[in-house]
Amino acid sequence: MKKTFLSSFALVLAALSLQAQVAEPVRNAAERPSFSPVKVEQAASVAMPKRVRANASGELKAAFSVQGASSQTAVWSDNFDQGASSWALTNDPSGYVKWSLKSKGFNTVDAADVQSLYVEGPYQIFRRAVAYATSAGVSVPSNGAFHAYVKYSEAMNDYAVLTVSVSTDDFATSTDLWNSTMESGHTGNIWHQVEADLSAFAGKSVKFRFTYGPGTADEFKTGGYMADYAIDGLEVTGVASIDGVNVATGEVVKFADLSQGAPVAWQWAFPGGTPSASTEQNPQVYYKEDGTYNVSLEVIDAQGNKSAVTREGFVTVTGKAPVAHIMPPATFREASSHLPLVAPLASVQFSDASEGFPNKWNWSFTGASPAASTEQSPKVSYDFLHKQSVGLQVENKHGKSEDKMDVQVEYEAVINNLLPDDRPITYDLGNGTFPGSNQMGVTEYGERFSKPSRPMVVYGAYVYFVTNKATHIADQIANVGVHLRKSENGLPGEKLESAWWRTFELEVGGSNLVGTEFKFNPQVVDDEFWFTIDGIPEWNDSCNVSFAMAKFRNEGNTAYMLKKGKWQPLTGYFQGGDGGQTSFYIFPMVAHSVITTLPVGTDEIVVPATAGVAEQQIFSLFGYKDPVVDANWCRIMNKQNGLTVDTLKIGYDALPAGMESRTANITLTDGYDTITLKVTQKADQKKYDVTDVTRLINMILGTVEKDEAYDFDGDGILNVTDITSLINIILQTAQ
Repeated sequence: MKKTFLSSFALVLAALSLQAQVAEPVRNAAERPSFSPVKVEQAASVAMPKRVRANASGELKAAFSVQGASSQTAVWSDNFDQGASSWALTNDPSGYVKWSLKSKGFNTVDAADVQSLYVEGPYQIFRRAVAYATSAGVSVPSNGAFHAYVKYSEAMNDYAVLTVSVSTDDFATSTDLWNSTMESGHTGNIWHQVEADLSAFAGKSVKFRFTYGPGTADEFKTGGYMADYAIDGLEVTGVASIDGVNVATGEVVKFADLSQGAPVAWQWAFPGGTPSASTEQNPQVYYKEDGTYNVSLEVIDAQGNKSAVTREGFVTVTGKAPVAHIMPPATFREASSHLPLVAPLASVQFSDASEGFPNKWNWSFTGASPAASTEQSPKVSYDFLHKQSVGLQVENKHGKSEDKMDVQVEYEAVINNLLPDDRPITYDLGNGTFPGSNQMGVTEYGERFSKPSRPMVVYGAYVYFVTNKATHIADQIANVGVHLRKSENGLPGEKLESAWWRTFELEVGGSNLVGTEFKFNPQVVDDEFWFTIDGIPEWNDSCNVSFAMAKFRNEGNTAYMLKKGKWQPLTGYFQGGDGGQTSFYIFPMVAHSVITTLPVGTDEIVVPATAGVAEQQIFSLFGYKDPVVDANWCRIMNKQNGLTVDTLKIGYDALPAGMESRTANITLTDGYDTITLKVTQKADQKKYDVTDVTRLINMILGTVEKDEAYDFDGDGILNVTDITSLINIILQTAQ
């Protein structure tokens, strides 16, 4: 019972051979892959306070700047979690004192922290040396302050001293802000909070430098050794009054209200910005195109007094070449190919996810119609199944960029969120296994799946369990449940369907994992959805139930946990991999709802004024219910043929004398998705024949002058789509 999967679709899909445009469909369910799990250990982390300062008040006068106002906001920060590429790291020539990036426990201050800048010296005194870490340029606002955290032991000051200095001329000259001898009373290796006044550098561009240098016992000032330092949580804060700001396209500008008095309402204007207007006190804006932009602010106080200011050319925006990125119609993947899964035949939409704000797009598609597009987010329909390629070239005046990807086109599939390089793993917590039995207060696990490319029927899921150890009867018969759920505010919501197995029934497969099938009544989804797992018994010496997850990676987190009653992502919770992102080994079983007219995209047929019968082909994977027609002059004349491809025979009455036109809507549904076909009857319908087809082809080839009357789809271009429409009109007229 556990191993059957969608066998009923074989008969339905066999009828697809009637449709010449569609390649051979899937006839058998994807085989369940097997995996070899690995076990490693991980640890957890925790959060970081913010500083706040109130705004001053006085006579009403509008004023603004960026990066601060009513609250003390950082104008620059660095925590090295993204690396140290903006820093110039200078090791000593002999290589005995060097900089690196390591996890040094700053997550006790900032729960999401990944790594710190770290420097250490040799243990031998004769190898002591000096090393520097120099930041990129930083603009200092008025009332500016420098903040940092440095981890070290004061007991090591005899051997080495860390100094923070600042310079406006690339360290031709410099000013010391702080050094490790300025604090006392803590002999342990702890995080010290550093603060220094920068008001003397207001409005200037500066660089900061950390110097690992001689200790207090070094009379010859040769260099430091023995001691080590970790640096993190850097910030420059303050309220800046500046003439303007230079940003790149897409870079967020944090505007700040510096108005005097007591305004109660704000009206900002950002011509060329996104948004172009705001009533927030401290809005955030970005710009998509190069240029110099004005900014205006009007403030109103409680008495209705107004004050306004416009700063011309306040924002200077510099564009950059785009970086192309394709966003597929759905981001979950077909299990065997690890390619994004999309539905065949029916219309699906790709999106441009490029950086740098391109203004030109050139898409290419294999196996799809159309095969090319210049739209930003094109819709296509796939005429062929299995692996197909997508290409995108984007462009703006700064340059071009290209992206490519493959997608998997299938009617039915087993899916997951795993990336091609993922391998199954579990984590030994000491007091349990993750994901699975534990004593951490984690009672449920969730895997998030994107909105499908078309409405989709979900039949259940395979879950790849690693262990099902249970000695006590209560643990052996514990019901482990898998639930399909709606997404509500990005978290698991209402349960749509569920299935359970007892602990001892879960399949683990030994050295190669075998999926346990949780099958339930089919449910349709057309939005983001979740699968969650609960009921796993709590860990003890004789009970350990676990299932697989991907090893931590730096992208694509879809895994969540319900810890002490609160859903939270795994991202950043464990100190594993590059940011702790992962996906669970949960494989839903799905089939797309595909119901469409043929040719795909036909949403209207035009019939002549005289009574008659028109024909329209439709395709429906799940069959279709009796069509509903909203006008009594139009009706369906035939019964369903029971196949996936059928032809509707549409009878219509003669158009009444004096009436120019009328329309009827035919609604078809397979119970999961709905399409509407419009029938338009016109009194002045032109009679077309094969000579018109020849004429249109010559127009497309440019041998005769173009006639807009042949632009049947109204897109302003004469192409093969118009030829198809013309042929359909001729066939309907002949009938």
